[in-house]
Amino acid sequence: MALSMLATGTLAAELTLIDSGAPAAAPGLMASAAALGLGIGAAWLVRVVSLTGTRSRAMLLEALLTPLFDDSYTLVLGPRLPIRDAARLDGLLVGPAGVRALTVRDWEGRYRVRGRSWEFHAGRGRGWISCRTNPSFDAASLSEGIARWAARAGVSHVPLRGAVVFPLTRSQIVLEEPEDEIVTAENGPWWANTVGRARRLDAGIGASFLRAVLDAADALATTSTSTEAARPST
Repeated sequence: MALSMLATGTLAAELTLIDSGAPAAAPGLMASAAALGLGIGAAWLVRVVSLTGTRSRAMLLEALLTPLFDDSYTLVLGPRLPIRDAARLDGLLVGPAGVRALTVRDWEGRYRVRGRSWEFHAGRGRGWISCRTNPSFDAASLSEGIARWAARAGVSHVPLRGAVVFPLTRSQIVLEEPEDEIVTAENGPWWANTVGRARRLDAGIGASFLRAVLDAADALATTSTSTEAARPST
């Protein structure tokens, strides 16, 4: 729809510039149509682009993890929770081994993680340099925030860890005894096998946790709708 409106606006703008002896009112109407088409098209395009990142991360996460786990696990994509840095939370994997708070990165290039130290290979002559952002810290912060939120929601004793996911093969990750779980397109099956062997989460607690996650999303959606309705029009 965004591209169609932009195309319509562009066509109207081109016709406005062509003087073919049309009635005097025609250029004005065509100019209005051009402005309307371009304006609506641009607005829709901005909205689509703003959602692309979230949708792409969710799709990549689903494509990577769904084949690796059986029906005893539930993958929640794009959960909405009232925690700090919630925008970095791309998924929750809930199953017998506990809960994994998943944050996705689509970095391109070669990276190395030692403990919680991240480095990027800048090429010949420069070697490894420190990354400006640290996904391990993000994963740890998310897991801690979710644990606090779960306790407030009445779901305690949830075994929970953060995991950084690199679903694309263009992300080349060198793992040197990382402190946190790092999932890549290459080691995904190995990681899933390691996670799946443990039995740490009671089924009842897991179900309660999932209900709390869904209730939190509903509450945030209701609050957002109420805020939009109460906002004065201009």
